[in-house]
Amino acid sequence: MYLYGFIVPLLPFVLEHRLGLDPSLTQRISTALLSQTALVMVVASPLIGYHADRSGAKRAWLLFGLAGALLGSLILAMATSLWTFFTGRLVQSLASTGLWVVGLATLADNVPAGDLGKMYGFVTIAIGVGTSGGPLVAGVLFDVGGYWVAWSSVLFVIVFDVILRCLMLERSRDTGGPVPAERDGQDSEPEREALLPPSANPEQQTSGQAVSEKTGVQFYLCLCSNGRFIGGVVSYFCFAVLTASFDTTLPLHVRDAFHWGSLPAGLLFAAFQGPAVFFSIPVGWLKDRVGTRYPTTIGFALLVPLMWLIGVPGDKRFPWASEERIGSIIYSVAVTSIGIVICLLNGVGMMEATRKFFFFFFFFFFYDINIGKWIITFF
Repeated sequence: MYLYGFIVPLLPFVLEHRLGLDPSLTQRISTALLSQTALVMVVASPLIGYHADRSGAKRAWLLFGLAGALLGSLILAMATSLWTFFTGRLVQSLASTGLWVVGLATLADNVPAGDLGKMYGFVTIAIGVGTSGGPLVAGVLFDVGGYWVAWSSVLFVIVFDVILRCLMLERSRDTGGPVPAERDGQDSEPEREALLPPSANPEQQTSGQAVSEKTGVQFYLCLCSNGRFIGGVVSYFCFAVLTASFDTTLPLHVRDAFHWGSLPAGLLFAAFQGPAVFFSIPVGWLKDRVGTRYPTTIGFALLVPLMWLIGVPGDKRFPWASEERIGSIIYSVAVTSIGIVICLLNGVGMMEATRKFFFFFFFFFFYDINIGKWIITFF
């Protein structure tokens, strides 16, 4: 996520100065570049997950992913043409997808079902640090030391990660061992029940064993017939589209409306993603105890006025907010507030699923990010 967000505040400079493109194309090229990442993740995630599960060598996959991320970052940094720039981003996206899928699969295999909320809280902290730290570091280093000083932080992070990965000891997996069973009687509320529960009738257990072992098309039809699963997917769609909209609009909007550069844009990204570092664990703890329905409902309800407020500065229909000083304050407060409220949506839909469906939701996440970027471009 650090690599994904790092390039965002630098895109206007790279496209208009290093690549020499017309400023009118900046929005479209930025959207295409960021959408490429989401599209690569959608296509490559199932393939990487399939082969990684069968190889069992998680350490090798992570090292290959880090090597690919280093290669892609070098191509991106040295690119002087548009096709080279997209090629570097393609290599970087493939490597990041491998790191993402294998890393999450490792977590899902080792975390009890009752602690998924807290686990996703820690994952969200890591995502928040990466997505907010990337643009922030890029903006600060670019303003202070220039283009190559900014890119040096990416190379340092990747090399440091490679060293840590080599030093870590990988626990051997007992593939023949039984999978720990869920505790009987735990979390009997409807919101915490499994999406595909086993039959309670002993006769059905013997004659209808296929209910819990559906495969292929029948498995997905059974899954999609569950109302809570569909509700989780729709909520996750809205969450991903909302998150993606900031990547393509924020740097250009603050430049046009407030005449801000890379540093203020990076600070705004930190204000948007930073609250997740502090609130993800408490929210995960809350969802483990009360479920996801009420926190998610409150989160979406609070986002409605905040999303309206964020569109006020710079809009000619609201001249009182068009002044640079007042408008910038309103915009900054709205972005920070959205970053706080959106913590209530972290993990929405995922804790209704079991480990088997973790990849399914992250597939939707990257697919929805791709859709979100194109929707924002046209509107």
